[in-house]
Amino acid sequence: MKMTVSEIVEISGGRLLSGDANTLVTGFVTDNRDAGPGAMFVPIRGERVDGHSFIASAFAAGASASFADHPVEAEGPVVLVEDCLTALQRVGAFYRQRLSVPIVGITGSVGKTTAKEMVAQALTVAYQVHKTQGNQNGQLGVPITVCAIEPEHTAAVVEMGVSMPGEMARIAQVARPTCGVITTIGTSHLEFLGTRENILAEKAHMADYLPAGAPLFVNGDNDLLAGLESDQYRVVRFGLSENCQWRGRDLTEREEGVAFTCVSPQGEERRIALPVLGEHNVCNALAALAVGDYLGQSLEETARALAAYTPPAMRQQIKEAGGVTIIDDSYNASPDSMRSSLGVLAGKAAPGRRIAVLAGMRELGSYTQQGHWDTGACAKSQGVELLAVGELGGLIAQGYGNGAVCVKDNAEAAAWLKQELRPGDVALVKGSRGMKTEEIVNALLSSLGK
Repeated sequence: MKMTVSEIVEISGGRLLSGDANTLVTGFVTDNRDAGPGAMFVPIRGERVDGHSFIASAFAAGASASFADHPVEAEGPVVLVEDCLTALQRVGAFYRQRLSVPIVGITGSVGKTTAKEMVAQALTVAYQVHKTQGNQNGQLGVPITVCAIEPEHTAAVVEMGVSMPGEMARIAQVARPTCGVITTIGTSHLEFLGTRENILAEKAHMADYLPAGAPLFVNGDNDLLAGLESDQYRVVRFGLSENCQWRGRDLTEREEGVAFTCVSPQGEERRIALPVLGEHNVCNALAALAVGDYLGQSLEETARALAAYTPPAMRQQIKEAGGVTIIDDSYNASPDSMRSSLGVLAGKAAPGRRIAVLAGMRELGSYTQQGHWDTGACAKSQGVELLAVGELGGLIAQGYGNGAVCVKDNAEAAAWLKQELRPGDVALVKGSRGMKTEEIVNALLSSLGK
C-alpha cells in the first residue's frame, strides 16, 4: 500500500492537525512498538489503556503518521478523526477497491487459522499469496491485512473472526472476498451471540459481498451448514458426508499424519497425504483443494502443495522431548476443538500413557457448565487420562468422573507432569487463549530437554 497522508485525510473524512500532508504511508500498526518508517499508528481506546498515550512513542520509533480522535501535539502528521477504528476501516475498504486479486475469506467457530494456513499453502502452486498474520482477524486486523496486500501478491487469504453481532458486516465490507470458506458452526462466542443459529447468521454475512455466483465453501458435516442454501451465492460443501461435493473417504491415520482419498465434484479421485493428524484436518484440506480448483489449480498440483504444509504455532504441533510426545494445541479452545484434539490424542499410537491436559474455555455464556462437562465426558469416552487445570478445568473433571486429576494452575500442572511423565507417554495440552497453557508446554520442554 502506498498512500499520502492527504489521501488518508480525504478517505477517512478527517482533518490534518499537524505535519506534512505529502508524507507517504505504507501500512498501519496498532502497537507503537511495531512502528517504523511508512507506518501509520492507529491508537485504540481499550478498557484499561488508551492508545493515544503512545502516539509520541510511535513517532519516536519511526512512525510516519498517526490517527487521533482528539487534538494532540506530535512530531509528525496527525489526522484527526471521529473514531480511529472507523477511519482505519474506511481506508481499508477504499484500498480494497483498488485491488483485482482474488481474496479468499475464511471464517468459522473453530479452525479458522488452520484452514487459512492450509488454503494459503495450497495456493502457492500458482500464486504469490498474502495471508493474515497472527491473530489479525478482527475489526482492526482485517483492514490492516487488506492494506498489506502489495503489487507482487496475486492472491490473498484473509481470516475473518467475530464475537459480537454486527462485526462481520463491517469487516466483510472491507475485505470483499471473491470466495469464502466456513469451517464449522460450533459453540464459540455463545456468550455474546446467544445461539448457534445466531452464530451462523453472523458468520454468513461474510458472503454478503461475494460476487454474484461466487462459491461459499462450507463444511457439509456440520449440522447447520449441511442445510445452508442461498440465492445470492453458490454453496459448495466439503467434508466426509455423502452430501458433500468435495468428499474425503478411506481415512488412514499414520504416525506422520493422515491420508485420505479426495473425490472431486467431477468424480476425480486422488490419494492425499497430510503431515498432520485428525479428521478435522482432512476437512481443512478438502476446503483448500476446493479453493485451489476454483482458482484454476489442478487436484494434483494442490495435493503436492498440501504435502508440504506445517501447522502454525501452538496448534496441534507435535513436539518430542525426553522420549515424551507433546501435542501442543495450546493456542485456543472450544468444546468443538476439544473433541477434535481428544480424537487426535486417542488415535495417537503410544506405548505409554495418553494424558489430556485441559484448561478452561471462555465465551461460552450459559453453555459454560455443560460445555466443560461434555468435554470431560468426551475425554473419558476416548479412553485417555485427564489432568484438569484451573477452576473451569474442575468442571471438565466433573464430566470425566473418577480418575481425573485436578490442579489449580499451570505451574502445578507442569510440576505434576514432570513427575508423572515417562518415555513413551503422550500429553495433549489445550485451553482457551487466556489460560496461557503454552506455559505448561514451555516448562515441559525445558525440563525434559528439547
